Amino acid sequence: MARMIYAVVCRCGLLGVVWALGAIPGARAEVTMPAVFGEHMVLQRGKPVPVYGNAAPGETIAVKFHGQLLTTKADLHGAWQIKLAAMSAEPSGQTLTVTGSNTISFSDVLVGDVWLCSGQSNMDMRLGGCERPADVAAADFPGIRQLTSPAGAWKVCTPASAAEFSGVAFYFARKIWQDQHARIPIGLMLAAVGGTRIDRWLAPDGLIDIPVLHPLYHQSGRFSLFEKLIKPLAPYGIKGAIWYQGENSEISVQSPDSYYLKMKALAVGWQRVWGLDDFAFYPVIIANWGALPKGPAPEMLKGGWDADTRLQQANTMALAHAGCASALDIGDSSMGDKTWQGWHPKDKLDVGERLALWALKNDYGQPELETSGPTLRELSAVGNTVVCTFDHLGKGLMVGLKKWYEPTRELPGGKLERFVIAGADGVWHAADAVIKDDTVVMSSAQVAAPRRVSYACWQNPEGCNLYNKDGLPAAPFYVEDVTLHFSIAASAGDGGAISPSGSRNYPKRQAVIYHMTPKPGYYIQDVKVDGVSVGSVRSYTFDPLDANHAIAVSFAKTAPKYTITASASGGGTLTPAGALSVAQGAAATFAIDANGDNQVAVTVDGVGLGVRSSVTFSDVRHNHTLSVAFSPSIKASAGYGGTITPDGSVPVAYAADQSFNIAPLAGYAISDVTVDGVKVAPANSYKFSKVTASHTLAARFDNTAKAQLAGKLPRPASLLFACRGDALPAKAPLTSWAAALPDGKPLKPIGSPGLDTIDGHRYAKLSYETGDGFSAGSYNSPIACEGASIVVVAKPMRNGAVSGWTSIVDVCYDRLVLGIRNNTGLVCVRRNGGMDTGSQAIPDGQLTILSLIVQADGTYKVFANGTEVMSNTTKNPMTSLVPGAGGHATSITLGRNASDGWSAFNGAIGDAFVYTTALSEAERQQLEAWIAAALTQGMPKP
Repeated sequence: MARMIYAVVCRCGLLGVVWALGAIPGARAEVTMPAVFGEHMVLQRGKPVPVYGNAAPGETIAVKFHGQLLTTKADLHGAWQIKLAAMSAEPSGQTLTVTGSNTISFSDVLVGDVWLCSGQSNMDMRLGGCERPADVAAADFPGIRQLTSPAGAWKVCTPASAAEFSGVAFYFARKIWQDQHARIPIGLMLAAVGGTRIDRWLAPDGLIDIPVLHPLYHQSGRFSLFEKLIKPLAPYGIKGAIWYQGENSEISVQSPDSYYLKMKALAVGWQRVWGLDDFAFYPVIIANWGALPKGPAPEMLKGGWDADTRLQQANTMALAHAGCASALDIGDSSMGDKTWQGWHPKDKLDVGERLALWALKNDYGQPELETSGPTLRELSAVGNTVVCTFDHLGKGLMVGLKKWYEPTRELPGGKLERFVIAGADGVWHAADAVIKDDTVVMSSAQVAAPRRVSYACWQNPEGCNLYNKDGLPAAPFYVEDVTLHFSIAASAGDGGAISPSGSRNYPKRQAVIYHMTPKPGYYIQDVKVDGVSVGSVRSYTFDPLDANHAIAVSFAKTAPKYTITASASGGGTLTPAGALSVAQGAAATFAIDANGDNQVAVTVDGVGLGVRSSVTFSDVRHNHTLSVAFSPSIKASAGYGGTITPDGSVPVAYAADQSFNIAPLAGYAISDVTVDGVKVAPANSYKFSKVTASHTLAARFDNTAKAQLAGKLPRPASLLFACRGDALPAKAPLTSWAAALPDGKPLKPIGSPGLDTIDGHRYAKLSYETGDGFSAGSYNSPIACEGASIVVVAKPMRNGAVSGWTSIVDVCYDRLVLGIRNNTGLVCVRRNGGMDTGSQAIPDGQLTILSLIVQADGTYKVFANGTEVMSNTTKNPMTSLVPGAGGHATSITLGRNASDGWSAFNGAIGDAFVYTTALSEAERQQLEAWIAAALTQGMPKP
């Protein structure tokens, strides 16, 4: 792969973070900064430090820190950035001051290394859940700080705060802090969401060089975890990233090695977003978990937590400035109903410290450290045996025994386990595996001519025990044919070297990295792979091998130059434009300015990257293309009683036409259509012609019967919970939501919910990516009921996220749930048991009054805008809702359940009512009509 590093800036993303701090339209003149800046933060040492924010256009901004005083002016859009000169580590707190029309000061600011900590629930698992109270009590490390994305504050590591630190990140940071004798502060930026797939974390920038993953681009739009949790952190200075999991529901549909390719795209994409050519990336090989093997045959695929996934994770060691820490030997076996514990082993100490080994070797000047257990290098069939050679031998091979939190012990005379072997017939047998010097020799009396070999390739290979004498476990391997090898012939011209050099054989599906090093006074001139130039790259990774290859590097005493061809279309400017000549290793920045409210779509080397306000190519080593399309947008919204399609903010190609369809629900008619706030003739469609500026389009609907009720709820004595959308605060951020019942107990926000106003009514705007929601009340004893009812106003917004289910209203952590799936729009229901999913989708973007009526015997029906869309006649008594059952929570939540961010609903929520009885058909219709009257006729008010 030809590596390209460039930094990207999204002005919209920056403003989004500023909004989270409470900026309002009338206050744009004040200097504001993203939430990533705060007291107790850690700034990145050893390289220029970006400090940035917003102010009035043209305003002079001064930044003072650690003996430096720098000034700049805000650009035409109000964005500004200053880069502090590179600094050495500083463990003593300093004050950073930013001055414009107002002054912002951040105290106790350190200079050290900043690490992004991301992935699924095993990265998010907090130290307090690791059952290591002594480590929490002793966690007095003032140089270790953690920020939780997107809107958290920097926290200093103390015994009082450490329990809320990521367990893996804490042990990673502690190891480095102590190894470096408390001289280098460590900042941790935690961005992790349980149950998520790696696809949602990808930056589109990382897909450019991987055509087989280009179909994933649409998943990296405004709803992706990258957009919500990662991009708002850039360009804040960082060292690199540690990554744990992302394999949830991973299916190798793009290629047999799609998970490896996605991890490569993840690393490369983040490298490019930060514009760093030395961005470190250290993932984890997932732990053993599940049922023990039932025989000698390997089980490569079992639904995500797979042996094959581990092989692909281990291959990431072939990426530039990357490494991989194994948790293969520190998981849990199958634990009956304790599945959560099996997926989430509490030994995060060994995981964090094994990750730290890679950082200490690559980033803290300790090249002598061994960072990995043995990894298969090559193998050969010799008679009835197979001889395996390894990289990462360390001090030599051994049979080992690992217990949680303890050093690995050598077992002299111990027998190697979990090695299996098969002949051409494909019948697997346990192998006799013996360490001989730096090799492992495999054989079986049942296999005269070995063809296949494998080690530790099950979901739970508990008992696998090959280690190096540094105490690190061997990576699993699977070889389909020991006689099949692929060769790479590497050569270098005068003036430098390539490593490894010469011709080498590798097993199928092994990834390999080659490094090019010029002699003093020479430059890499060109690197060719199979005769095709990939530029003057300093390293090249061969993805999992399935063919022979050749790589050749040439050197010269003059550095080559490259061309970046930049072009723009539509209403805006790109500066510079045309063909720009760039020297090898140099950088080039392109400024992007849209006219008015026009939107920006950036394409680099043929792959769309979405909205950007600038693009910087760093360490340029081959030619590039940059194209920018400026397009207006039309914000379309529909009040209750109908739909407008498409909905939301719709980009339109410059000077193109855009049509919208407006459709009332049954019993409703279009009452008003407004364009840019001005009424036009009501119609079932509206067309904008030759669009060159942004617009708004809104539709309102009336009940054709003009039905109005007296503003009285049915069965108020049976209400358990009620809230009204119009009781939300008038401005974001939403710090609470006043509940009508329980009286005086406002809902508390989870994540960072936003505010949406549709047809004059307020809704909580919730994002799946940030796990937004609200929590209300605390119920400590069983809630008696005779059936139950939930009636809620919701607007689903598809985001493609594949999850088991989502919660719009959730009573006591899944005792009673009504939701809409984010990928399909199908309704989902839980009532004291498993999850049911309907077959009729709620239209994307449609305001819907959704009603769940559960009878006392557990049978139920679901209605959407008065029409039945789902039912279940299976009986499951609904006579009690038990808070805290099985460790479940004791609250009512809107938008997600109490504990799992992956259950979050993507869309908007308004009025919500929960009853401890099954409403009758007439009562349901009465309540739905009462809500509809409030949304369309303005009464009754909350």
